[in-house]
Amino acid sequence: MIEGWPKKIVEAQMIKTCSIGGKQYNRIRYGEETSDWGPSDKPCHDCGVVEGQFHVPGCDWEQCPSCKGQALSCDCDYDERK
Repeated sequence: MIEGWPKKIVEAQMIKTCSIGGKQYNRIRYGEETSDWGPSDKPCHDCGVVEGQFHVPGCDWEQCPSCKGQALSCDCDYDERK
């Protein structure tokens, strides 16, 4: 894990919601996605969080709470894009 990354993981746990089109949504924790990525077996392959933690903003595995697609590349109108 690169230097400073554990701090990013800790900081990500404080970001519990996101705003999409002016509406607040609860972020989806690793392991609560609609697809089973195997969180009980391994940390997130991109950001390194473990089951039950919020992904680090910009992680390619984070699921959009609005459309359920990939948050990083979905077409939802995030008020502040990750």
